[in-house]
Amino acid sequence: MSFYLRCILVLLGGLVPLHLFAASFPVLADGSWLSRNKTEVVVLDVRPRAQFMHGHWPQARWAGFRELDWQVERYGLPGYLPRETKLAALLGSLGLDGSESVVVIGSAGHPRQIAEAARVVWSLMMAGFQQVALLDGGIESLSVRDLVKGASLAEPKECMIRLRDDLLADSYRVQGLLDNNKPVIDFRPTPYFDGFERDPQVPEGGTIYDGVGIPPERLLDRDTGRFLSAKIIQQEFERYGIATTGAMAAFSDTGVWAALGWFILHQILQNPHARLYDGSMVEWIDWGGEVHDSTDDMGGPIG
Repeated sequence: MSFYLRCILVLLGGLVPLHLFAASFPVLADGSWLSRNKTEVVVLDVRPRAQFMHGHWPQARWAGFRELDWQVERYGLPGYLPRETKLAALLGSLGLDGSESVVVIGSAGHPRQIAEAARVVWSLMMAGFQQVALLDGGIESLSVRDLVKGASLAEPKECMIRLRDDLLADSYRVQGLLDNNKPVIDFRPTPYFDGFERDPQVPEGGTIYDGVGIPPERLLDRDTGRFLSAKIIQQEFERYGIATTGAMAAFSDTGVWAALGWFILHQILQNPHARLYDGSMVEWIDWGGEVHDSTDDMGGPIG
């Protein structure tokens, strides 16, 4: 493929390896799939460096979520996706040029860690990567015998991206969804939704007024951290009275828990209209959006 053709495809957001066009790329990968396709994908490990050094998938590239700039401050507020040039620089530093098929590996030891890996999946797709999978069950799902220790190096590249706006919600879109009785879904654990606990970065407890919520642990296997089947996930949403089709937005404190919800809605339940509210509660409150907690007559599905 010529350089010029590749540039055109990247700008169109349609660049994927030609040998994978006819193949079905998964939303969730497992160890056996990873073994069969290890020469065809780039693996990003988003765990802390110390954990990565202790044992990681061969040829995996360290891309620590908490240590690299996957989220940055904007307008004096934390948690945002980097601007296009900075995101391109981050991805290029990981040896990505925009054409790769990627598998993201995190830890499944806690739902928050799964959410961090999902946030990287969303960031890559926001950058225009067409084929991105999440390792279901995290690093814990792999055999220790298959892991190696030590650092791994990736040659920096120039990464060509074009940010997608169809995966992103801002405060105005969220308000529009609320005004039209469309779901705006809080994917934080119940105490945060109810206002009994609060992320230190969020100035007020509670949730977006007229938002709904579903506990993230209801959508994951308690023992393995794997995602439940699409059928069971759908049943859980129905139990909480939350629609999963049509326009909607997932939110949290700073867009991390929200990424877990977005991944479930957009990738597993295949709703192309699901968006992630990047600013989430921090931006909503700064914007002047209304919030409430369990001391109000919330009427939501949690609590």
